[in-house]
Amino acid sequence: MASALDGVTVVEFTAHLAAAYAAMLLAEHGARVVKVEPPGGDPARGTPHFQVLNRGKRAVSADLETPAGRAAAARLIRRADIVVTGWTPSRARELGLDRAAIAVLNPRAIALALPPLGSRGPDADFDASEELAAALGGIAGAQWARSGNPAPLTFPAASYSAGVLGATAAAAALLARGDGPGQAVETSILAGAFSLQTGGIMRHEKMTSLYHGPQNPLGPIPCYRLFEAADGQYLFIACGNMTFWNKFALAIERPDLVADERFEGAPWGIPKQNWQTLVEILEPIIRTRPRDQWLTLLRAADVPSAPVLTRHEFIDHPQTRALAMRHELADPALGATIQPGVSINLGATPGAIAGPAPAVTADDIDGAAQWLAGAPRAPAAASPLRAISRGPLTGVVVLDFCSYIAGSYGPMILAQMGADVIKVESLEGDAFRHFGFGFLGWNEGKRGLALDFTQPEGRDIILGLAGRADIIVENLRPGRMARYGFDYATLAARNPRLIYMSVTAFGNRGPDHNQPGFDPLLQARSGVMAAQGGPHGHPVYLTCAICDYGAAMLSALGCVLALNARERTGHGQMCETSLLQAAMAFQAGEFCFYDGRPAMENGDAEYRGAAALSRAYETGDSKWLFVDVKTPAQWRALANLCGHAAGLDFAAAARQPAAGPLAAALSEYFRTRDRSAALAALRAAAIPATPVHRFNDLFDDPQVLANDLLLELEHSQFGKLTQTGILAQFATTPGRIDHAGPMLGEHTRQILADTLGYPPARIADLLTRKIIRTP
Repeated sequence: MASALDGVTVVEFTAHLAAAYAAMLLAEHGARVVKVEPPGGDPARGTPHFQVLNRGKRAVSADLETPAGRAAAARLIRRADIVVTGWTPSRARELGLDRAAIAVLNPRAIALALPPLGSRGPDADFDASEELAAALGGIAGAQWARSGNPAPLTFPAASYSAGVLGATAAAAALLARGDGPGQAVETSILAGAFSLQTGGIMRHEKMTSLYHGPQNPLGPIPCYRLFEAADGQYLFIACGNMTFWNKFALAIERPDLVADERFEGAPWGIPKQNWQTLVEILEPIIRTRPRDQWLTLLRAADVPSAPVLTRHEFIDHPQTRALAMRHELADPALGATIQPGVSINLGATPGAIAGPAPAVTADDIDGAAQWLAGAPRAPAAASPLRAISRGPLTGVVVLDFCSYIAGSYGPMILAQMGADVIKVESLEGDAFRHFGFGFLGWNEGKRGLALDFTQPEGRDIILGLAGRADIIVENLRPGRMARYGFDYATLAARNPRLIYMSVTAFGNRGPDHNQPGFDPLLQARSGVMAAQGGPHGHPVYLTCAICDYGAAMLSALGCVLALNARERTGHGQMCETSLLQAAMAFQAGEFCFYDGRPAMENGDAEYRGAAALSRAYETGDSKWLFVDVKTPAQWRALANLCGHAAGLDFAAAARQPAAGPLAAALSEYFRTRDRSAALAALRAAAIPATPVHRFNDLFDDPQVLANDLLLELEHSQFGKLTQTGILAQFATTPGRIDHAGPMLGEHTRQILADTLGYPPARIADLLTRKIIRTP
């Protein structure tokens, strides 16, 4: 069966995890990918991350420092539809492989660049690691610890995010290219960090925090958090709305809690002075039974809950197997491995894992070029590019039947790329509207339609729009759309070109497919909570909602892949992804199991970094910076700068733990200086370091501002606000967002009049009878 990107050719140059992941995702959906490595191969070869993120590719080596190596690269680029790089701008120019040079070699190529911190600004030529980009991008500063200090994540979330963004952008640019020229496309690891936090990166004078009191790594509120059961095992209970709170109170035989005025507004609106009181009621109750008993009881009561598992346990879980997310693969370097499966299901053009990561000698340059040249080519559609001004998806109409982050953020990405996204809500609205400004971080640039689609006139409106739509995205519990007559089979019969993306918690098959799901439930199951907490402490709730954001980003990628497939087949298709698949896709390298696998579950509730030379340090002005020393020269410079451990060689220094004597000595040094002075000294000595930003810091950071990662928008109620900008940027077809997320039903009149041709009298009648709603 054909895949979405059959006939597409990709050349990837070794850089970092994000670039490798972007190319791998394209390979999984049919593209032919050649990876160009330096002589001797990528230094990361043999590691779990390399072996997973490079599967399905072919590999060659070329010394790009030499004329012969650059000539070899040019031969491959001339055969490529997409060229993936991750260098800084100055490094790309040094190699003669910047975006302008690629365009000369191949005017039709999509030049996807993923410079770590973006291509503009004072740090554009700083080759920052994942750890440094995540610190600069707010991830480490946002993670909760009881101390209130930064807590970096133990896995490369920002790089995974950037990889998915990059693949989505490349596929969108490919769609827009048609039979015309290509263009330069850019995202970054820094943008990847932003993409996982759009609901928090927001500035407005009326914003208030949803959470109160000390940061709790067990969870944000008393009834949406981790609990320890009688057997010492942990589970997460997720009363994310009033319905689940009521069911939970009944399940624990405390219905009085629902009427208790101290907990009025539960779950999210409990007065802060009563949080600890409720915790002290609930914790002893949960300690009365073993974890599995609680899970059985809560499941019977339809209360969302999940056990805290390890990654090893989750890869063998029946639900993981049901979604084909446990894939056995013979790897030439590692032997027998178990790896994650394909994270997006395209019904008519499914992806597949073509094979393991290749040996670097798998092909020579001529063989690789011939392999690329042999890719079957479909006739290209006529290109509308020259007239496009809103992004590569201009003209694409999306109906968004989503709530929460996992559903809503995917269509927002499509809107940033130019699609006309209509957010379809009930008369009561998206349940996440109660998150206030956070809601705007998942719904930027959409138009709002509110109606009662349980009524015939409301259903008629939906059917009329679905007949004109290119894409539908929904994240209702399985079966709910069919109940209204809006399932794929029904709508595709009316509109065969319709692409239908379903985002669920656990997929649409398997023993848990119909269970309610929230991000932390998949965090708990997938092992990331246990990994962040480490082997000797309690599990840790991640404030960076990787499962929600990950599922949304994968849904956007799936939609764009399906649009590419439609160009060839003329037909739409059913597409699916889930929080479960996202949990694994955003820990892809960590879900690689084989004999001799290194331990990657070594976090702590007060985690500061992996080692003394790669961790966050507090400075004298109570701010934080992150140092990430990778080479002997950098270590010598740091030792000389700090005046400590000058006799320790690099190999010994690199083995020093994050809480050992060397870390203590470095902590003492940094506490005697304010952050700006310390960073200036580190940069002058060529020692890699960045500030550890909190959200508020991001709005004034010159690197963030230079790369347009923030955007000032107008909201109909709140006026001007600043939030996440367009995170994938297109040189020829730049995206444009004109307004913030919509008020409930804000564009109902406009949509009915302009899209469906309803006259004013008919719209007025529907309003009077409460079939539709406007602000």
